[in-house]
Amino acid sequence: MVETLKEAHPELVEDARVLRPRRVSILAKREHLLRLAEILRDEYGFIHPISAGAVDYPKEGRIQVIYYLTNPSKRFILTLRVNLPRDEPKIPSMTKVWDAMNFHERETMEMFGVVFEGHPNPVHLLLPPDWRGGYPLRKDFKGEGVKV
Repeated sequence: MVETLKEAHPELVEDARVLRPRRVSILAKREHLLRLAEILRDEYGFIHPISAGAVDYPKEGRIQVIYYLTNPSKRFILTLRVNLPRDEPKIPSMTKVWDAMNFHERETMEMFGVVFEGHPNPVHLLLPPDWRGGYPLRKDFKGEGVKV
């Protein structure tokens, strides 16, 4: 699967590797993330999103968003990753591909400050609506909390 994807769509994939049997990790090129997600769903059977989140790399100036997907018929798990600049972390919403990413993207937006363009409901999920204290899961978070 990894070799087939890299050969068929080299413009979409920055890196792809087998982690262990039935476990693959793909690093998408940012500008082609949505197209790659559609291909993974339509051509490779990754129809069930499990979760999504992010990792903050402040020293490298990036945030990596990670989507966890599964192909249930083949019992195959894939992590789809994309690197974003930390000072402007924006990508298209995956709700266009998998509706179930709605809550995961909202949580990632609140906790890391990632903007999911085209998200159908980008309102707070976990934090109070008046939260102005930064992004709690970024490594430089100081615990400011709600400012009135």
